[in-house]
Amino acid sequence: MLHGYLDLPTFTFWRENNIWTGSVFQNFNYRIVQKKLEDDTKVLYSVIWLGSLCFDLVKPEDYVCEHHEEFSPEGLERTIEFLNSKVEEYKQNGGKL
Repeated sequence: MLHGYLDLPTFTFWRENNIWTGSVFQNFNYRIVQKKLEDDTKVLYSVIWLGSLCFDLVKPEDYVCEHHEEFSPEGLERTIEFLNSKVEEYKQNGGKL
């Protein structure tokens, strides 16, 4: 489904423990995963990095930002809002965050 700049699946995708990675404008990259915290609660965890490297080649210190939301359809909606705001910021700042 198209959500602003992002084309993402429904929440069920993450409920099945899948990983979603995408890009916008070729250099704005993001990844959304289900992550279990130390207290066994689940969150939607997303990271953003810039450049042409795939996720496996990017070091955590190269992430531009990280975001956590509750593991729910509402948490996914907030994640989508967050990512779209970062894409808009990237666009307005000429490819910088």
